[in-house]
Parts: sequence; C-alpha cells; structure tokens
Amino acid sequence: MAEALLQVQDLYKWYPIKGGLLGRTNGFVKAVDGATLSAEKGETLGVVGESGCGKTTLGRTALRLTQPTKGQILFDGQDITSLKGRKLKPLRRRMQIVFQDPYASLDPRQTVRSALTEPMRIHGLAKGRAEAERKALDLISKVGLNPDHLARYPHEFSGGQRQRIAVARALAVSPDFIVLDEPTSSLDVSVQSQILSLLKALQKDLDLTYMFISHNLAVVRQVCNRIAVMYLGRVVEMAETESLFRSPKHPYTKALLASVPIPDPKKRTELAVLEGDVPSPVNIPPGCRFRPRCEFATGRCAEVSPPMKEVRPGQRIECLYDIDFATRKKTEL
Repeated sequence: MAEALLQVQDLYKWYPIKGGLLGRTNGFVKAVDGATLSAEKGETLGVVGESGCGKTTLGRTALRLTQPTKGQILFDGQDITSLKGRKLKPLRRRMQIVFQDPYASLDPRQTVRSALTEPMRIHGLAKGRAEAERKALDLISKVGLNPDHLARYPHEFSGGQRQRIAVARALAVSPDFIVLDEPTSSLDVSVQSQILSLLKALQKDLDLTYMFISHNLAVVRQVCNRIAVMYLGRVVEMAETESLFRSPKHPYTKALLASVPIPDPKKRTELAVLEGDVPSPVNIPPGCRFRPRCEFATGRCAEVSPPMKEVRPGQRIECLYDIDFATRKKTEL
C-alpha cells in the first residue's frame, strides 16, 4: 500500500445557526459530519456526491482554510488539526487549491505576473525580482500560455485561460498536494478536455497528489485512481475507480451511477431517480442517514449508525448489509 500524504479521520465541520436578539446558537448545519478518507502520494483521489453533500467543505477543511469542529487531519504524518499562524505557514506552501470559478478566485486588479510572483515572495522562493520573473515565465509556459500574458488582467482572458492561470498560481509555490474543486465544471467540453490533460501532465512531471472534487462522474472516472462517495457529510463508499464503476456496493453509489446518461441510444434506459428528498443537514435522521431514500432499508437501519467496513480488498462501504443488487439479497456485514 502506498504511503498516505493526507489522512482525514472522523472530521467534523459544523456551522452554527444563530437567531434571536442575543444571537444564541439554535442548531448546527452539519456540512461535514464524521468523514474519513486518505490520499496516497502521487494519486488522484476523487470526491463525488450530490450538491450540498459537503465535498467542498471537506476539501477546504482538509487544507485548513476553515477550522474543523473536531476530528484529525494528518499531512505527511504531521497532525495539522490545531495549527495556527506561523506554524501553519510552511504547510500553506505544500497545500494549494484550484477553485471552481477562476474569475472569482483571481484578483481583478492584479496582473498575471503579480498573481504568480506574490506567493513566491511571501514564501521566500525567489531571490529578487529577476528570479521571480524567470519562474513566472516558466510557469506560464507550463500551463500553455504565452509570456505576453503576464502583463494582462483576468478579464482579458477566456474561461479556459483563466483556469490555466489559476493552476499556474497554485504551482507557484511548488506544492505537493492540490485540491481541485470542480476545476472544469464552468468550462466548455472541449476546454474541459484540455484542462484535464494539462492537470494529468503536470501531475506526472511534478509528482503531485490531487483531491479532485466533482459531480461529473465521467470526468472522475477518467482522471481518478480512487473515489470517495459522500452523502450528507460522510464518506459512504471508497474504492478504486474501476472497481466502484464496475461493482458499486452502497445503494447510494449504485443510484448515482444509474443516473448517468448513456450516449448509445440502444443501451439507453430511463434514468434512475432516487425517491424522496435529501434530509436536512440540520436534522440528520438517526441510524443510517441514507435510510429514508434507500429501497433496501430495514428497521435495523433506523437504529444503528453503520460503521465503515471492507466488503472486498480496497473497497469499503458504510452500510449494514452487503447487497446483491441483481437478486436483491442482503448479507449482514
């Protein structure tokens, strides 16, 4: 088994709901509610799930962009859960993020040159302006743009070019780990392919580790080595990519894959639709949180919160049963 670069253990991120004249806390939005996963060195770990399941909050909390409510975050063997200020600064260089909307994540008053050289100066990675300029030229070339683009502002670029700049900015501090938060969802399909190819080439050349957050299962299958499936703030299934697509074991994963449109009309069937609505992250149901929408649920599912168990080598699910979806036979784990 490869060495884990990032380990997240029982991670929680709850946002307080305040109300009344005194601003008292009336409840919590449980965005991440006990998530556990790991990213191995050099791999691309996919994180998928419906909108609002906590994917982005998990990525931001793992990077310590937001303070976790409780749990543990290990980066390269170091516990970074409670680090603050100067102690956290060296890790900022090693951990970076590419946001979903490149236009919103780039400073409109900052040239590309400034966006790339500023983090170098902050982390002491360039000795003087000449070296910073040289490194910026190298970065802009690596992401497929021209040297004259360094003098331009974000509004002068297309969406695909802006995302290339966002990738170059993340690479400016020579990181080891990058969270890619839906980096292609706002781009045209042809541009998506270019950005994905760029990310794969950069990973190979620079020995990067990615956490790839997306709701596009076709993209995830193309770029990820392993996949973590999230539902209501928890990881409910984790497996190698082809194992998960070939034989999903959790009912939610099965429903997600069944909802993907098939381009071949001869193989096309009516898309599977999950019954019911996603429960509120404020009032999560007891027991298995997927129980209200699961056709295989039993009375025991309402009483017991299922632990994560391995159903086959490298594939783990958070369910009380190992289900054969063809025969509908349930085997208790």
